[in-house]
Amino acid sequence: MALFAKLATYPPLAQATVVSPTREKFNFTVVLESSKSLPERPWEVSIWYDHGAYTGTKSPWQALDLNPVNTTPSVLYDDTKADNYRHTFSGDLDSPYSSHERTYKGRRVPFTIRFRVDKTAEWSWVYHNFGIRDGELILQPPIDPFFLGASPVEVNDGWTIRKTSSDAPEARLYTFESAHPIPTPSEGNAKLESLTLGRVTQVCRWFGLVRIWDPWFAPRHGEGRLRLSEPAILLSFLRSDGLHVVLLAVNGIDEVLTEFGSTEEGEIVVRARNDTGRDRKFKVLAASAWKFEIANAAVMYEMRKLVRQSTAYQQTIEHLEQLPKSIRSESVDSDTVLLDHQKPPADDPTLNPQWLASWYDSLAYCTWNSLGQDLNAEKIMAGLDSLAQHKIYISTLIIDDNWQALDGTQGETNQFHRGWKEFEANPLGFPEGLKSAVDKIRETHPKIRDVAVWHALMGYWGGISPYGKLAQTYKTLEVTFREGTPMAGRKLAIHPDDIHRMYDDFYRFLSNAGITGVKTDVQFALDLLNDTLDRRSFTDTYQSAWTQAHLRHLSGKAISCMSMLPQILFHSFLPTTTPRILLRNSDDFFPNVPTSHAWHVFVNAHNALFTQHLNILPDWDMFQTSHPYSGFHAAARCVSGGPIYITDTPGEHDVGLIQQMTALNPQGQTVILRPSCVGKTMGVYDKYDEKGVLKIGAYDGKSDVGSGMLGVFNIAESETSFILPITKFPGVNAPESTTSDVGVSKEKWLVRSHVSQRITPPIHPSDPIRPDNLLQCTLPIRGYDVWTAVPAHTFHLPEADSNIEIANLGLLGKFTGAAAIVEMTFNFDEVTDAALAGRLKIHVQLKALGTIGLWLSDVQSRNRKLEDLMVLIQGKPVPQHVVSFNTAHCPDGSGVLEIDVEKAWEEMQLDLGWSNEVGVDVFLH
Repeated sequence: MALFAKLATYPPLAQATVVSPTREKFNFTVVLESSKSLPERPWEVSIWYDHGAYTGTKSPWQALDLNPVNTTPSVLYDDTKADNYRHTFSGDLDSPYSSHERTYKGRRVPFTIRFRVDKTAEWSWVYHNFGIRDGELILQPPIDPFFLGASPVEVNDGWTIRKTSSDAPEARLYTFESAHPIPTPSEGNAKLESLTLGRVTQVCRWFGLVRIWDPWFAPRHGEGRLRLSEPAILLSFLRSDGLHVVLLAVNGIDEVLTEFGSTEEGEIVVRARNDTGRDRKFKVLAASAWKFEIANAAVMYEMRKLVRQSTAYQQTIEHLEQLPKSIRSESVDSDTVLLDHQKPPADDPTLNPQWLASWYDSLAYCTWNSLGQDLNAEKIMAGLDSLAQHKIYISTLIIDDNWQALDGTQGETNQFHRGWKEFEANPLGFPEGLKSAVDKIRETHPKIRDVAVWHALMGYWGGISPYGKLAQTYKTLEVTFREGTPMAGRKLAIHPDDIHRMYDDFYRFLSNAGITGVKTDVQFALDLLNDTLDRRSFTDTYQSAWTQAHLRHLSGKAISCMSMLPQILFHSFLPTTTPRILLRNSDDFFPNVPTSHAWHVFVNAHNALFTQHLNILPDWDMFQTSHPYSGFHAAARCVSGGPIYITDTPGEHDVGLIQQMTALNPQGQTVILRPSCVGKTMGVYDKYDEKGVLKIGAYDGKSDVGSGMLGVFNIAESETSFILPITKFPGVNAPESTTSDVGVSKEKWLVRSHVSQRITPPIHPSDPIRPDNLLQCTLPIRGYDVWTAVPAHTFHLPEADSNIEIANLGLLGKFTGAAAIVEMTFNFDEVTDAALAGRLKIHVQLKALGTIGLWLSDVQSRNRKLEDLMVLIQGKPVPQHVVSFNTAHCPDGSGVLEIDVEKAWEEMQLDLGWSNEVGVDVFLH
């Protein structure tokens, strides 16, 4: 009968759960479901755990018998068709840190679960029935982490250690520097040299971001001993005492490339290549803290300071100062406006104000997978016509590879042997020229605001053609690319002395042709240069030329691609000197490789742990909406916090899915609803081969009043059930427990599922986790969902003499509909109409149209009527038929007030005036 049961547990099996320092009891909750095809039985469940490890004694493993309880975790999936009995079991362990007189060490406690149909049956073990490994509790001790010794790393001889002041509170920060310079050859090219740093002790699990090949990062995970097969840039260790230790290789301050490796014994090896021609030392940053994000932030903040102090950065600033002040202004804000107030030259079009939000937040269409590499103007127009026929109105078009004039023949000549000839488009595919094609696109599809084109940083995959206009116009240099790479051999490049002029001319040409953005690819070519002198002269100079040109001519609308090399990421994207650009966050979307899709999302979520600290928005790459994994990719892109590009084959579109990702803004343009804080994995040490649930967290809005978003993705090859605490959402926190009380937040949060539309009752987050803080879900193969946690606000209504709880769910039917909320306020004081006196006024500012949902706790209990409400949009009453109550999927007594703002906007023919937002007012009594 055990085979007819399935289990969901918190803490989870097969993973490590870090328990924050507490002296309170710790809870286990298990939900067991059994088939109704068999009689219901009095199931029993117990936790089997290492009691000795838990208590710090030598006692053997023992059982914690769990009790059946009526309170179950809030169910966020549609279980109405599930033919199962559901049983919830719960039990507590006393804290092993009960005494206030002792100093404790952290504990690493393995556990598993056993269950049986009744007390006379033999126990069944989860591992034997389902193959699920033991879980682990990592118990952080209730002591100051600064008390845990001098250095988080046992450092070998040959290194100096300097404790550094940390800009991240609650983190210890260190700089490790070699005692002697990096060895350099007396002649010839510099190469990677190695020096063993040492090891982090008591390692439970580790995570690293490695260079899977030159242009891309990817995550690697392990337990115990560090084993790296690729060079890493960032390493993080979870120790058995609960301390997180993060190491970052120092890069971007000069021409020194630094990476991590490992020895057979698990020691950390630092590898560095010194291209400066001067003495330089191996250098590493390390930080430790109770939380990964704090330790990670500590090393990244320090790295940014080092880059700002570097000579290379000062040279970059000097170049940027040649730009108009309005263009070079420092910003990381989506609302940045780039405007050149100087009179433009006659051959340069007037620069209009460019709100970067229109670039970041547009729905884009890319030609790569949709139309292929054999590209021409007719195919592009056919693709756009297909979208329009399906009422899909994109705002940005990206013309990908093969629009350029190249030597060789498409389909015959290897792309790495083709060179770029001239600025104008290839005459076979674009016989009337690039400008004519763009003009026709804009005339036929006027909703397209931005048209971007692809090109390689050094021209094309094969560099510059020796036979074209470019080679005749600009100074060139023949360079050698490293053997063993696709670009190996000698190729022609624009000389660094002339690259600023070339890029300025090229982007002026593009701007005159109506192009407003670029996707600049193959940037890793800079790292493939074989000769030290070439790497030294090309790398920063090319980056500087490109940056100046896209800021001057394209308002900063640029996508940096195949550029995840430390020399670029640290030097160009750590400082916040310029507005954010878009950075490709992973390797490509491969539509025809079934095993690639879950991995693609997993990689992006982990790479974001690093790229979240850069002055970029992460681009998780294009995807297709008519594909077995289309919903999986769509949900991931929506919580990524980056742009969304589709690359549908003409005629193959999922319009309903696109509508869940997008909305119309009041100007009638299609926009995405992008969270203000980027999405990243919430399980730093969860391994891909554990085949569990990937959790991607994002946040939108201001601290404590915004919305937490959690995307959940089944990366297993079977149905998966799981339980998560509400504190897994970014921004949803519980105060730390104290010596006198459990830490229970005064704030309450509602969680809503996008897929099932279920809404939880208001939840007070607590520390330690309580059973009423838990959320349960079952996902099918390729299953996904996006949950949104929104704050619940309590008010007293004087006329009814009763309390009401209110939560703004955002736009319904959208993956990240809460991201449409710009502002929300409540008051009684601003009601000036005597007929509305004494009513609570709810004011919401929206940046997009759709149906807004306001959860009210008393819709059913007070039997609310629409006649009791007043709803205004832009200060004008709305027709009653656009307002309704919906009580489906709501907790007892409550319901959702739904206001179709889009329909009201159309019917009332409203006007924005000077604003770009819509104001909605609701009056309640």
